[in-house]
Amino acid sequence: MRKSYKQQFWLTVGGEQVAVHLSAMRRKSMRMLINADGDVDLRIPLGYPKADVLAFVNANHDWLLKRRSEVLARQQVAQESVLIRGRELPFKLSALDEFMVAEQAVWVPESWQPAQIEQALDAWLRAEARHEYPQMIERWWPFFSQFDVRRPQLRIKKMRTRWGSLSQRGYINLNLALMQLPPELLELVVVHELCHLRHFDHGAGFKALMTQCLPDWKQREQQLNQLSRRLL
Repeated sequence: MRKSYKQQFWLTVGGEQVAVHLSAMRRKSMRMLINADGDVDLRIPLGYPKADVLAFVNANHDWLLKRRSEVLARQQVAQESVLIRGRELPFKLSALDEFMVAEQAVWVPESWQPAQIEQALDAWLRAEARHEYPQMIERWWPFFSQFDVRRPQLRIKKMRTRWGSLSQRGYINLNLALMQLPPELLELVVVHELCHLRHFDHGAGFKALMTQCLPDWKQREQQLNQLSRRLL
């Protein structure tokens, strides 16, 4: 049996040399992502021919170029401001040795490095999420309790490809980045996952229940999709 392995090679994208981090594993298809550093993460099935891998990458060159440009642009914005509860707040330097999220700006000590700012922001978002996510679940639980289902246990996670998920083991997983969205989009994701307690697929029954809970859920979903490229 073949074993999983990892390799790295370089690819020219838009005239720049970009690192490709290849992971071969037990999976059925290839998947390509641009990570937060602007590098390419490529996941392939074990035993996949090298020529087919290169052909796949070359065939998606235009997508890589566009997606990488979006990621790098997002990095530039992230150095200047941050989205919190749907509002763009600029970073401002403070003479105080204290990180503070205020109404109009995020204040950071002028001596801090980017890694310190990222760590402090992460801690602040997590503390707020521990307060707001349970509140949103509590708000909707009286409705969903009528289905005689067990209330799921909340887990707050960093997820790169989804806003939330419902585990058959009894967990509702919510992305930490939801704290950066407007409250109505946090509500959309929470209701979406709670609807899976009744319908574990996305069929007609699920959609009818979503409409019963949130008549404008499709419009909210469009907003969510627009923000996904920036935050996921």
